[in-house]
Amino acid sequence: MSRLLPLAAGAAAALLLLAGCAAPIDTSNAERVDGAVTVPASDLALAAEGVVLEQGFTVEIDCGSADVPLEVGASVECSAFDPATESTGGYVVTITAVDGTDYEIEVVGSEATPQPAPESALESAQAFADLTAQAITDSLGEAPFVDCGTDDIEIFEGQDVRCAYETSSASGFVVATVTSFDGSFYEISVVEE
Repeated sequence: MSRLLPLAAGAAAALLLLAGCAAPIDTSNAERVDGAVTVPASDLALAAEGVVLEQGFTVEIDCGSADVPLEVGASVECSAFDPATESTGGYVVTITAVDGTDYEIEVVGSEATPQPAPESALESAQAFADLTAQAITDSLGEAPFVDCGTDDIEIFEGQDVRCAYETSSASGFVVATVTSFDGSFYEISVVEE
């Protein structure tokens, strides 16, 4: 992935451009040090977040606080955190082309390191009841009304939840057991009492 980044020492903002997509970026922190132009690593992190966002991922990228020389081949290793999956990983952001005050970057990511799945989570009683109703509709011949109480239900593998059901012709109780849980999704099996 490459992106063209205008860099102007006196400009307060510039645009990131790639294939018609644009996002504002502040380049006012660019400095000339001993005749060389540098760009703060935090600006490269912001640009990298934009590149990754265009690929459909929202991550928080941290490239440290050092200045990076504005020259072809200059790179910085960055850490990344995906708040949606709580996974961590890394990116290397490399300046691949410099043309005056414009430059392009390449963002190369590492494999994400997933965090351990939580051992339990809470689900609303209504959502659990809806899933239970879906699981028993075929065996009852119609969609039942299912009541699993009003309190949130703790989801963990092996959890048994007793629920009442009612159809136009029958009523009774079922036990819904959480058979798998990966921290985000769970499956249940349901048996009639």
